[in-house]
Amino acid sequence: MIKQQLAHEQPIAWQTLSHALKNDQLAHAYLFHGPKGTPKSECALFVAQSLICPHKDGDGFACEECAECERVVHQQFADLIYLDGSETSIKKEHILKLQHEFSKTGLEHTGRKIYIVNQAENATPEALNALLKFLEEPSGNQMTAILICEQTERLLPTIVSRCQPIPFRPLSAAECYERCKDKIDPLDAYLLSGMIHHPQEIIAAAESDEYQHAFYLFQSFTKAFLRSPYIGLDLLLKAGTERKKTDGKLWMRYFLEMQMMFYRDLIKGNGAIDHAWYQSMLQAYHEKNDRYDQLLEVLLETRDKLWKSVNLSLLCDQMVYKMKEVLG
Repeated sequence: MIKQQLAHEQPIAWQTLSHALKNDQLAHAYLFHGPKGTPKSECALFVAQSLICPHKDGDGFACEECAECERVVHQQFADLIYLDGSETSIKKEHILKLQHEFSKTGLEHTGRKIYIVNQAENATPEALNALLKFLEEPSGNQMTAILICEQTERLLPTIVSRCQPIPFRPLSAAECYERCKDKIDPLDAYLLSGMIHHPQEIIAAAESDEYQHAFYLFQSFTKAFLRSPYIGLDLLLKAGTERKKTDGKLWMRYFLEMQMMFYRDLIKGNGAIDHAWYQSMLQAYHEKNDRYDQLLEVLLETRDKLWKSVNLSLLCDQMVYKMKEVLG
């Protein structure tokens, strides 16, 4: 249930909303903001449920099971309007229609009117101005607005100032790993949790051609470098010049992140996963005692240049050259 998820993963949102619901001190407008993958839209619908649910708990939250709660989740509650900017931009006429509908007498017995604007930053300038006017002149105390966005800087500052902001934090790598380790290979879950902070996206990435190619290169490079650093670096150089059907920059980013995680685990002295191959590689590399901190710096520099570079082959060549300099 979303309540337990909020209490565990988003304590700020949980405490703020619980206090407001229990004391009937709701703001007329909220701004749920945070990175992609955080449960902002799920929480918005949960708040809507909590405003109309006849079976609230002691924290003021909805039961999530009654007929009214079900209607909200399926967006069948007549006095709830959900505008979604995730697939297409929100236009001025959408906001004007919202205003027109909410100027009428409510259709539900609760008297509550709620509107949710998902990815509000994807509204046109005209729509944002219309939304600002609506926020400034709400048609009654029984109206609640919830704006959801990932990039608050794309909203008008005056819109932000008229909402109570509630931040949503991304899941940690450890939390993502725990959610994914039973759905995909544990090593894939461990590596990808250091790069992506959304369980569903981790699972999708693990099956992609780009990740599979990067993982194959990571394993091949790790084993080859152990035998001879220069064999490993030549392998990298070849990978950077080969033409692949996959997105070159994406698989390169995956490879760099994997290798950086491996070196960080080496520097720390252990990896946080009990995986036979990974732990055996850490042990073997630890016995070599090479300059992993300096190699890590080269990888970090390469990753920072990756999206700016138009020539993947040249970037890989520069990275290999610098790593050879480190190794002497």
